[in-house]
Amino acid sequence: MKLQLLLLTVLWPLNTFAQSVFNDFLASIDTAETKAERTEVITHYLPVMEEQGIPFIEGDTVIFIYVGKANMVVLAGDFNDWLGSDTLIAIDSTDFFYLRRIFEPTARLDYKFIVNGNWMLDPKNPNTCTGGYGPNSELAMPAYVQPWEINSYPAVAKGSLSTINFHSTIMNVNYQVQVYLPPGYDNSGATAYPVIYVQDGQEYISLAGMNNILDNLLDSNKIDPVIGIFLRPSDRNEEYGFALRFDYKEFIIQELIPYIDANYPTIKLPACRLIMGTSLGANISGLIAYEHPEIFGNCGLHSPAFWVNSYEVAKWYMDSLPKSVKLYWVAGTYEELGVPWQTFADSLEAKGYTFGWNIYHEGHSWGLWRATCDEILPFFFPKGSTPVGINAAKQNNDALGQNYPNPFSGSTTIPVTITEPGNYTLKQYTSTGKLVQVVLNQFMTPGDYQVTIDAAALKPGVYYYSLNSPNGTDNRSMILLK
Repeated sequence: MKLQLLLLTVLWPLNTFAQSVFNDFLASIDTAETKAERTEVITHYLPVMEEQGIPFIEGDTVIFIYVGKANMVVLAGDFNDWLGSDTLIAIDSTDFFYLRRIFEPTARLDYKFIVNGNWMLDPKNPNTCTGGYGPNSELAMPAYVQPWEINSYPAVAKGSLSTINFHSTIMNVNYQVQVYLPPGYDNSGATAYPVIYVQDGQEYISLAGMNNILDNLLDSNKIDPVIGIFLRPSDRNEEYGFALRFDYKEFIIQELIPYIDANYPTIKLPACRLIMGTSLGANISGLIAYEHPEIFGNCGLHSPAFWVNSYEVAKWYMDSLPKSVKLYWVAGTYEELGVPWQTFADSLEAKGYTFGWNIYHEGHSWGLWRATCDEILPFFFPKGSTPVGINAAKQNNDALGQNYPNPFSGSTTIPVTITEPGNYTLKQYTSTGKLVQVVLNQFMTPGDYQVTIDAAALKPGVYYYSLNSPNGTDNRSMILLK
């Protein structure tokens, strides 16, 4: 047996690219007649496989390997819904266990071993990816590109992170809110910034390194400076997907946004606000954006859990009246979200939405989400896209209220509060931006006004109305029924 192993060692460089190392290993195991001989085969081949890396990869085949005393070793990961349904094969009379799986060249997946019922990281794989329940072992296929932008680099200017405790009267809860301010932040009011509202904000910071991502994207001139609002949920499932979702929406719209706009130099335009999140956090982001396009003109979705409430939010976008919301979503082929994404995209395209999307060979994990923030953010706020010359202190402080009734038929009333004298123009547009009518165009003095729109001659659909004042522009949407 020692002679055979010696010959294999000599011939190894010639055969490296001609055949499968692992198949040679198994063939040698099959010819070994004793426990000692099998142990010698393992002793010879294992360092070769470890040098390349464990799991051992040959082409599109991945060999998961566990070496140790065990009655049973099970593999759980993104590729089997973490069910632990793949049992490793034990080589008789040894402590060597293995399992072969085939994956795509660009796949990146999380996994763990279950050894004698105990969950554990792969002890021979130093690569991990931290998720919401702690670190997992990471399998990255050869063509997968690791995300550089999640790391902190000494030469890159850093934004600041601060934490505030915000009490919601609507929810009767104190929320932890982390605020990211970009490098060179100007608090004088001379510069105003777009704002991103991030659900599961604490995990976007701790697990995705989104503050680093923002710093790096700014440094590489891929996005404009933004203010980041990273919000930690209190009762995540109920707030994002179930009984409290509409109350949570009102907290965001009625309490948090007015506070942020009053305390930071923000651009108060829908096109300059983004709401985003992962899984159920993406569901609530989609819900809020659809119901309030006059507030959020942008919505980013990481693996949206649209399955809740019988696909409520997905159906809104696919089947209901279109809203003026720009979307970008990312999902994985190794996660079951219940939405056929090509069908979803086709429906949005037919309704005239502006959107982007991408699907990767990954699972429902922070490994996917952290590596694709650099797609979502530049889609909404590419370098040079932010309106220039907006002074935060001089933005529109006039109140353009929501029309009532809404939806409506025939006519509807728009409440308008004027805070300073000047020339004001109120216009109505179609969902595609075509001017329908100039509702008013006149000099106005401070006060509360009720403006009526007669829509008897208009076709049903989504319309927008825009108030232009000496200090800026405010926009809202309305729905006309017949």
